[in-house]
Amino acid sequence: MRAATTLWTKMPELIIFIIAIAAVIVGADWLGNAATHIANRLSLPRVIIGATIISIATTLPEIVIATVSGIEGSPQVGLGTVFGSPFANIGLIFGVLLLFSKVNIDKAYYARTIQFFLIALSFVFLISLGGSISRLFCVSLIMLGFIYLIIQSILGKQEESIFEQLEHRFERLRDFFTGSDNYQQIVYLIIGSLLLVLGAHFLVGSATTLASVFGVPQIVIGLVVIALGTSLPEAFTAVNSIIKDRHGLSAGNLFGASILDITFALGLASIFNGTQIDPVTLYITVGGLALLASISLLRVFEKIPPRLLGLLLVIGYLIFLVWFSNFGGT
Repeated sequence: MRAATTLWTKMPELIIFIIAIAAVIVGADWLGNAATHIANRLSLPRVIIGATIISIATTLPEIVIATVSGIEGSPQVGLGTVFGSPFANIGLIFGVLLLFSKVNIDKAYYARTIQFFLIALSFVFLISLGGSISRLFCVSLIMLGFIYLIIQSILGKQEESIFEQLEHRFERLRDFFTGSDNYQQIVYLIIGSLLLVLGAHFLVGSATTLASVFGVPQIVIGLVVIALGTSLPEAFTAVNSIIKDRHGLSAGNLFGASILDITFALGLASIFNGTQIDPVTLYITVGGLALLASISLLRVFEKIPPRLLGLLLVIGYLIFLVWFSNFGGT
C-alpha cells in the first residue's frame, strides 16, 4: 500500500520523464539530419561532425550536471555521471550497434579516437591516485579536451592538402549561405541541440528524484541512473544513424562524447570545490573503461566478428552495472 502511494505521488515525475524522452528523440533526429546536411554542403567529413558538433551537443547534459554539482558542493553526482556515461556509450550503445548493424568505420580515425581516450583515461587515473583532483589538474583536463577537438579538426581532412582546403574554403562557405534551405538546417541544428539538452536535463532530474525514493547513494545515482539518462541522446542518434545509414557519424559521436566526458565534464565537476575519489571506485571504473575501449579497438584488426565484440561490450557493461548498483558508493 505504501509503495503504491509513493508511486502515485511521484506520477508527475513519470510524466516529465516520458515528455523528456520524446524531446530527446525529436532533438536527436533534427540534430543528426541538420549536421549531415551541413557536413555535405561544406564538404566536411561526417566523422568530424560526429566528433565535434554532435559530441559537444550531446555531452552538454554531462557538462552542465558536472558544473552545477561542483558549484553546489555535491561533486559525487557529477563524478558518477562523468564516469558512467562513457560506460553506457561504449559498453551498451556501441555494443548494441555492433550486434545489430554492420558498422563501417574509418580505421585511422577510429583507432586514433580510442587511443586518445585511453591516454585521457590514464591521465585521469594518475591525477586521482591521491584520492582527489586538484584545480590545476582540473584545468589540465579541460585543456586536454580542447586539444582533442583541435587534433580531430586538423587530422580529419586527410584527403585534401592544406592548399586545396584554403582554396575552396571560402567558396564552400559562400555557396552554403546563399541557399535558403541551409538557413533552415541551421535552425533545425539549434532547435535540435536545445531539445537534446533540455530534454536530457529534465530526464535526469526526474530520474534522480525517482531513484532517490529508494535511498540510492549520490554517486550510484549519477553513475547508473543519470549517466544512462544523459546517454540517451547518443543512443537515439546512434539508432538514427543505423536507420539512415550514417554509421560514421554514430561512431564519431560515441567515442568523441566519451572523451569530452572525462576531460571537460570531469574537469568542471572538480574545479570549484574539488572531488574526493574512493580508490576502489577509481580502480573499477578506470579499469573497466580501459577494458571496454581495448575491446573496441580490436574492431580495427577485423580478426574477431563484430557481433562477438558487441556481445563482449554489452556483457562487460552489464557486469559493471550490477556490481556498482550493489557495491558502489559503499
